[in-house]
Amino acid sequence: MLSFFVSIAIAGEVSNNTADKQPIDENGIVCRSVSKVQSRIPERVCRTRKEWTNINTANQKQLQNRSNYSRGTQNRN
Repeated sequence: MLSFFVSIAIAGEVSNNTADKQPIDENGIVCRSVSKVQSRIPERVCRTRKEWTNINTANQKQLQNRSNYSRGTQNRN
């Protein structure tokens, strides 16, 4: 559930302007501050770009499945 909130917060920060940027190293480490539900102090989480991408993809699938389930379309492909 925490990763769901993280992906929503991060989705707003992603830029589509990649023309001027250099190639991105997927093994590079990216640290983000993640606020927990029980605490007012954010936690620093460091993962590789590939791990963050996998987390965001899984969160998007989970959100889509929940949305489909709430509408009654239970196609979970």
